[in-house]
Amino acid sequence: MALPLFLFKFKKRFIRPYRTGWMPVQDGHEIYFQELGNPNGEPVIVFHGGPGGSAKSQHACLYNLKRQHVILFDQRGCGLLKSQDPIYKNTTTQTIKDAARLLDFLGIQSKIVVAGGSWGSTLALVFAQTYPQRVKSLQLYSIFLGRPQDVENMTPIAKYFYPDAIEEVKKQAGNKPLNDYYCKLLSSSKRADNEKAIWFYRRLERLTGGASLTVNFPKTPVSDRDIRKFRIFMTYLSHKMFLAPNQILKNTSKITHIPTEIYQNRLDFCCPPEQAWALHKALPRATFHLIPDKGHGSDLLFYTIYRNNLKKG
Repeated sequence: MALPLFLFKFKKRFIRPYRTGWMPVQDGHEIYFQELGNPNGEPVIVFHGGPGGSAKSQHACLYNLKRQHVILFDQRGCGLLKSQDPIYKNTTTQTIKDAARLLDFLGIQSKIVVAGGSWGSTLALVFAQTYPQRVKSLQLYSIFLGRPQDVENMTPIAKYFYPDAIEEVKKQAGNKPLNDYYCKLLSSSKRADNEKAIWFYRRLERLTGGASLTVNFPKTPVSDRDIRKFRIFMTYLSHKMFLAPNQILKNTSKITHIPTEIYQNRLDFCCPPEQAWALHKALPRATFHLIPDKGHGSDLLFYTIYRNNLKKG
């Protein structure tokens, strides 16, 4: 029987890896990884969100740790940083190669479950399309396809529900193209420019991702890590996520045979459910769960994934 939701939320705080380490350096990046759950269990590799996010032990709470071997890792320039330059040779293709290299480093030869949410769902799909022979199944949530219309102004649906926030961000940018303007601020050597980008453009993402009912742009403290994370994010955004136009949907024929689960909150303004629906239409055999909740991920969405994983055990 699955845990009640309140116990699931409590459980997340006590998940710990049984092993941590660093994958050998490549291109100036040394990759941090964690292993959790059953060392002899079904292997699961999880791609974290972002770009610019990091892997957290709590991400493993979605899985059945009695029967699954969960592998988490920080993407280039992210999390526990050992990079000479976080942006150097930091692309989608390199991240996918790092994941395959990590599996080899850990000696995992069997087929694996590939999982991820938001930007992590993008990477999981690209990994599966690149190495379909290594993938047992896909588990995806808060789908982001990385198409040109998906990366436009970060949140393509925001203009309909957050016109006041969009107007404020554009005003701060002097009505210049948003991606170009804020990317320039983040590449500036002046910290005040870096902070301005985070106060306004990053805040827009947070407003829509949390389905906030109020709009504000507080000038909160900004750390070096905040700046580094957002620089990675904007670098990917300015390069259209290092993907060809509509790359993922054009290549779904490579993964139609792979069992796939899709989880999506109905009121996700950061990654609107149209993207999850388009993926489902391209993968009609996938199991599709449209969760009656709001926000870019939520406890109800995560609990639904966890409950379904327990049922498989």
